[in-house]
Amino acid sequence: MVPESLRPYVPSRERDALGGLVVTRSPNEERALAPIVGATPELRQASGSRVAGLSSRDDAVEAVKRRIDAFLARHDRPELRASWRHAANATQHELRRLETVDLSGHRFVLLARQTHPLLRALILRAEQQGVPVVYVPHSPLTDFQVDLPVSHAALRGNAEREWVASRTGADPRRIAVVGNPSTDITHLAAPPPAQSLLPGVFAVSPDPEPALRRMFELMTKAGLDDVLVAPHPRSDIAMLERLLPPRWALHRNELTVELLRRGPRWVIQSSSGVAWESAVLGIPTADVRIDDHPPAYPFLSDERVFPALRTPDDVRAFVANAEHTDRERLVTLARRWCATDGEASIRRVTALLAGPLEPAPRIVDAWAPGGVLHRSSALAEL
Repeated sequence: MVPESLRPYVPSRERDALGGLVVTRSPNEERALAPIVGATPELRQASGSRVAGLSSRDDAVEAVKRRIDAFLARHDRPELRASWRHAANATQHELRRLETVDLSGHRFVLLARQTHPLLRALILRAEQQGVPVVYVPHSPLTDFQVDLPVSHAALRGNAEREWVASRTGADPRRIAVVGNPSTDITHLAAPPPAQSLLPGVFAVSPDPEPALRRMFELMTKAGLDDVLVAPHPRSDIAMLERLLPPRWALHRNELTVELLRRGPRWVIQSSSGVAWESAVLGIPTADVRIDDHPPAYPFLSDERVFPALRTPDDVRAFVANAEHTDRERLVTLARRWCATDGEASIRRVTALLAGPLEPAPRIVDAWAPGGVLHRSSALAEL
């Protein structure tokens, strides 16, 4: 399977709702926003014609592509050249397309992702026409989500708001806390691990095959032989079937959160938003750290609560001690980052959207020159 970042772009999904324009690009974004507008989430991976962008003769784009080529040559990443050039072409095409799009009839534009180039182009067009952009994230806060190039942001919890403010200097008063509209689990509690009738769960992210193979090997070397693998909505099922060890099973035809409601003995994942779902249910949860990379999600950084699995011994120790996990501490930490979901969260978001939404400067543009993400990234060389 080609990772999403390397695939040609397909068009975004759009729907008119609540007087605004709702735009998504993935199943998880659909899960986040569809309940807010009373729609059924479209959970199939987006398909259809590719966004034009396989070629461009625009002088500005050609200059960008020359910079891309030089950057990737310096970093010895030639495998990214085609996809990055496509991104430049497609973004320019989208900017040109949006020049003919009138957004002024919408009270707002609602997004669940702010990082994709085509969505950044849409944000720019909305700003040009004085249409507020509202951001309701499709996942727990990641390091990249400290970037809030929007008029209004509605994050999941107080700790998320505090993290953004501390990392970027953003005014926390401009960031609402609404919870997670895509789940309905904060009122539940999973059975204790010793009483669970389900095996442990390995919740995979849509990582490249070599990375996933190393994770599977880490766990098989630890002697795990009864594991339920929960795919991500964008997982390549055929690839997972190839990697699946004997006696392991693949969880099919159901979202991972529904599996978690029934309370598996433990959950192992690698920097996945699933970790918040399992933690808030009190399910012992650990984080795989291949090559000791830090987690993308700040809430996973406390290894006393989310054990880091770097070696087979770490895996064995986590599984052996899962039933002794301090579940109250686990749930308390999860609730700091998000304590509300379901109908309560949906009501908060709809109240925000129904209220006065004025165009406003971006809350924080962390990728602008001098921004916190720009300063800390090699991409600043581009």
